Amino acid sequence: MSQASYQVILGLGGFFVLLGIIFILGNRREKRKYYNSILLTQRDIKETITHEHERFWLQAWKIGGWISLIVGIVLLIIGGILWSVPR
Repeated sequence: MSQASYQVILGLGGFFVLLGIIFILGNRREKRKYYNSILLTQRDIKETITHEHERFWLQAWKIGGWISLIVGIVLLIIGGILWSVPR
């Protein structure tokens, strides 16, 4: 593999790490905005107090962020190992 291939792997790893951080922070903002804007019914009060919600889309950003973060870290490790191995 050429030097450019290793740089592409490292670049993709950095991109996925950045994307994962953005998704996780976006989830926190979205969840805070959701809990501050709901109308308080009996179910919503329980949901607000326990933070156990039935709306799975609130967890989708967090799960996607963690997956992206893990993929990015793995790509960075692989790219770093391949780059440092003498040819």
